[in-house]
Amino acid sequence: MAAAVVGVLAGGVLAWQVVGPGEPPRAPASLPIDGWPIAGESRAVTEVLAGGDLEVTHWIHSERPIDELGLTLPELDGAEVSATDVEVTADGRPASGPGTVAGSGTTYTFAGSTRIQVRYRMSGAVQLSSSAERRGLATTTSLDVTATQARDVRVVRSEEVLSLACAAPDEQPEPCGQATGNDQWRVELDDTDAGSRVLAVVTVPS
Repeated sequence: MAAAVVGVLAGGVLAWQVVGPGEPPRAPASLPIDGWPIAGESRAVTEVLAGGDLEVTHWIHSERPIDELGLTLPELDGAEVSATDVEVTADGRPASGPGTVAGSGTTYTFAGSTRIQVRYRMSGAVQLSSSAERRGLATTTSLDVTATQARDVRVVRSEEVLSLACAAPDEQPEPCGQATGNDQWRVELDDTDAGSRVLAVVTVPS
């Protein structure tokens, strides 16, 4: 049986750890991947591109209208993450804000809306293995986004996705989620861990 590989942050140094098949992952996500999630839920789909950039789309369905959304670059040891080509739409209308996320974070404003879609391209998050060709560790798979909902599904797609790990702030990553095919994993986070960072071990498309 193949072992699942996850990234572990230990002592501020990025390491790779083999996790045995006997360690149970979290329960699989129950929300659908296609279409808008129901009110009070959100979803982020991350597609690994050739070269290791990430194309990310968030769908946020708030129960109450909101009028702004913040995006923040994660702080990762040894990685300089950037986000460009940012597009935010609220109830189908473009939001006001720049196309690049600043180091201190960026806020996008709009009229009170309940359905917000965020799209961007993220660079610098995938670290390639020195021993396995095209094997990559995505030390994060999305930006930090405000307007966190009670339930949040994260989906990672690539040529091959080997495993996911979830890391709450200031905690070590733990295996999470479930494969829904060789090229896709997903995990459902609830209101107690919706702010967790999701890592992924993938085969980067050529």
